[in-house]
Amino acid sequence: MRIRSIHVIATALVLAATIGTQTASAQSESLRSNIPFEFYAAGKRLPAGTYIVAQVNPSTLRLQDARGGKSVFVVVGQDSGPLNDGNWIVFNRYGSRSFLAGAYWSGSPTSLRVPLSREEREVSRIASQLPSIRIAAR
Repeated sequence: MRIRSIHVIATALVLAATIGTQTASAQSESLRSNIPFEFYAAGKRLPAGTYIVAQVNPSTLRLQDARGGKSVFVVVGQDSGPLNDGNWIVFNRYGSRSFLAGAYWSGSPTSLRVPLSREEREVSRIASQLPSIRIAAR
């Protein structure tokens, strides 16, 4: 019985260490960028400012105000393609309204794209889409 308990505890410790390592590596690959306009992400209007974007898991981005403000979690899809040419945060623009469209990490063959929200689909019916905006991130 004692050996079985030790085995269970050892297995739990290995799992905890593995999960902690994955979380730390995802957080260390964050992008930081100054967004000079207000925009919408996850149904929320966010003011202009400096934001940190981090991939929490393969289908979720965390967008946080760099001054320690609130976080917004955004569901994303992945697209494969050629290696990304830089760190970018991309926005779709309709008239004066901007919506988070995706995030790209330099050298990654995967792009994280934000699906169109209901609000963005509604705005796109009324206003013409302007060229997407790519903002450099570090």
